[in-house]
Amino acid sequence: MNEISDNNKHILLYTLKWMSLYIAIGFLAALLLPFPASLIGAIGGFMLVNFLRTRLMLKKRGISMRGLFGSLGSSDQSPASMYGYNPIKYYCMSCGNEHKEIACPKCGSKMKRVG
Repeated sequence: MNEISDNNKHILLYTLKWMSLYIAIGFLAALLLPFPASLIGAIGGFMLVNFLRTRLMLKKRGISMRGLFGSLGSSDQSPASMYGYNPIKYYCMSCGNEHKEIACPKCGSKMKRVG
């Protein structure tokens, strides 16, 4: 017979826990509120649970929401370098000029190195 590993059991229980919470929110909203309000309440409840769930997961990984969104407003780094992307810089081997062309615009040499 196929046995489910401990990791798979953990994932299954985690998924069932959150699915049951979402179903309970929808069921309670449908029972307690009239139709248009129940739909809005259920969607609002789902969004609130998703927000709290995301905060909980980030907190477990040691990332704060303030640090995550606070870094977006800082102007000391470019957005590309914040996410680990740094463009390759080419330097002319003759004069040391930084450029991205095939030939150096200063001296015309085609020899370049990556820096």
